[in-house]
Amino acid sequence: MVDKQNFHHYSIVASAEIVSVVQMTHGRSLEIYEMTDFIEENEHAACGNTSQTESLIPIRVKLGCVEERVIELNRGASVDRILEIVAEERGFNIKELVLTCEGHDTPLTSGELVDTGYPNQLTHHIHYLGEVKITVNYQAGQIYREFKRFEAVKDVLSWAIHQFKIDSSLATELVLVCHGQRDELAEREHIGHLAGQNHDLEFDLVRGDIANGGVA
Repeated sequence: MVDKQNFHHYSIVASAEIVSVVQMTHGRSLEIYEMTDFIEENEHAACGNTSQTESLIPIRVKLGCVEERVIELNRGASVDRILEIVAEERGFNIKELVLTCEGHDTPLTSGELVDTGYPNQLTHHIHYLGEVKITVNYQAGQIYREFKRFEAVKDVLSWAIHQFKIDSSLATELVLVCHGQRDELAEREHIGHLAGQNHDLEFDLVRGDIANGGVA
């Protein structure tokens, strides 16, 4: 026969063993769950089943000289979606717009997909269709020709210096300004952003110190 004191002792030991077993079982279950979850997460990643946030690709888009924004596209979406978003917001005719990428010599191909390897880190530019007739004044001379909208001010500057046969020692001091103004134009600015919907622009070729407020 077991007395009350011994019975109480056995009960405590038994309870402790049960708790220990439960803790061990629970701990093992937790480890198994965590390992299963880890394997499932890696399987999803390998299969491309990432979260919606991770599948969004941000693209910086420039719409004007001072207007830029970031548009996020789903991985695998067409670049045409950028034009669709802007056209819908602004009430533009999408057929009158083109999309270019910084450093590219031609507009992006319609239907090109934004996926692995796509240069989303480069600034994209939205322009109107058609070229822009550029007129450049220098001293008593005047020249003109058409430029693509995604060409930059630096392209016009190089052309003007060549056409006016300006000596190389002076060429580095010359800049372009909008006709009748004094603010130097950024060389990387696209012609299309300066022109907007217009199809012609007029520039003056002047010395940089004059453009920036100096005395001739």
